[in-house]
Amino acid sequence: MLAGISVDPGAPPGPTRRDRMGVAVVVGAPLEGDSFWDPIAFSWPLFGILLAIVAVLTIGFVVWLVLQPEEPDHDTTDLVDKATEHDRDRARTIRRRLDADSGRADTSEPELR
Repeated sequence: MLAGISVDPGAPPGPTRRDRMGVAVVVGAPLEGDSFWDPIAFSWPLFGILLAIVAVLTIGFVVWLVLQPEEPDHDTTDLVDKATEHDRDRARTIRRRLDADSGRADTSEPELR
């Protein structure tokens, strides 16, 4: 028998060893050293640089939000009144057309045809 290799079909893949109870235990991670699963090796300097970039961007975004000018005060009363009146006129015309279609109103008016 080869040392460190399990021939048990129920054992996990990869190098294994037996514990005191005779159960197969994985010695190393089955994907250890596989460049597909670990394309960039972990390094503390790289992690620190990325963390610093995230911190600077977060602080910059917060400062940008705080320094945004407030919306200028515009008097929109005229615009709202005009839009409301237009909507009411349109609703009045639609109501009159529906009345004319149902026979409850005079259809001789030009806007109802």
